[in-house]
Amino acid sequence: MKQFRPILALAGCAAAIAVLGAAVLLAPGKTTKAARALVRMPASKIFAPRLERDDLPALLGEQRLSSNHLKLDYFPVEKDGKSYQVQFTLDRELQEMVESVYERYSPSYAAFVAMDPETGKILAMADYSARGHHGNLALQATFPAASIFKVVTSAAALDSGKIRPRAMFPVNGRYATLYKTNLRDYVNRWTRYISIEEAFAKSVNTVFGKIAMNRVGPAALQKYADGFGFNQHLQFDMPMQMGAAVIPTDDEFGLAESGSGYTRRQTLNPIQGAMIAAAIVNGGNIPAPHVVESVSTIEGTQVYEAELNNALFHPIDAETAKSLAMIMEHTVTGGTARKEYRDYDRHPILSKLFIGAKTGSLSGTEPAGKYDWFVGFARLSSNPKRKIAFASMIVNNAYWRVKASHVAREAILEYFKDVNSQQVAKRGI
Repeated sequence: MKQFRPILALAGCAAAIAVLGAAVLLAPGKTTKAARALVRMPASKIFAPRLERDDLPALLGEQRLSSNHLKLDYFPVEKDGKSYQVQFTLDRELQEMVESVYERYSPSYAAFVAMDPETGKILAMADYSARGHHGNLALQATFPAASIFKVVTSAAALDSGKIRPRAMFPVNGRYATLYKTNLRDYVNRWTRYISIEEAFAKSVNTVFGKIAMNRVGPAALQKYADGFGFNQHLQFDMPMQMGAAVIPTDDEFGLAESGSGYTRRQTLNPIQGAMIAAAIVNGGNIPAPHVVESVSTIEGTQVYEAELNNALFHPIDAETAKSLAMIMEHTVTGGTARKEYRDYDRHPILSKLFIGAKTGSLSGTEPAGKYDWFVGFARLSSNPKRKIAFASMIVNNAYWRVKASHVAREAILEYFKDVNSQQVAKRGI
């Protein structure tokens, strides 16, 4: 369509002139109100070229977004000698909060994305580096997905009926390891049985390795990974990479590594992490994410407006999403994030929310360091429509400065800061 835009613009110009001429001829001396308005209107406003969504990445590039983009009603952008005003979907106070946390702790690298799970509006998109980096980390997908992939494995097993929400599994060996000997189907005096909730909450690699090998299989796991956005080309308002997940079909141990996320071959983008969480709290639907609300010319003519796509992907059904949401709550009540949310039941804000999440940690190389993920959602118990999905990523080198779960906690408290006076409702999906 782009090559025809000049022709279409000329055609539109000719049509407008024809309409104006007809109005004048039909009512000489009594030019219609619309025609008079058209005459007075500047040509740049009448014939302002429309922008398509695929024009936006070139317009915005990979620039880092910050609260500075929100200080004016519209953020000015120059492209090919033309001036535009961009209105972003970002929540200024939420964006500022995340930025302040990064400034306080100065992690080696960090990225945080929050979105409205129903509309796909990006509410925060912050990145940071104490070491300096090129581009926007929130748009990149060179980061190992780590145990966040356990969400996909769990979804595949639950959605296809391969496991029940309260299934029990035998476990041998340490939770954080993954050895071939512990993947064997045997029971001895050291074997202990744990539920899928505990396995998920404590990120037990052998359980999810077994689920991938013995319950789901490579074809189904690949199907669900693709359904959650892995290996997909996604149209976004800025240049963005999507995560990759190629499930091995002829390597049982490789399949177990994939299912548990104990591999660097699977990568994740922070925006995609928020999308995965959105599916869980949004009945299985993943909306199309967008960070641009509208674009106008310098004269104020709107040339682009976001269109909502509330069901870009639908990887799981609503019942599976509900079951998985309940499982994910165990991460904060008794799992790998329990210390950060130890006041979950008594905090004046957190006690009014239903929170579910998954942690993930693994060493990576682009950039080099130890990766720490916290991907999840928070929903107001008294109002199911009030909710947020997020992905928090921290990369640290020599030592830990801040955990991804802490950044997410601060963001949650900021987003729901006005709920103190509201009545406590029963938690659940």
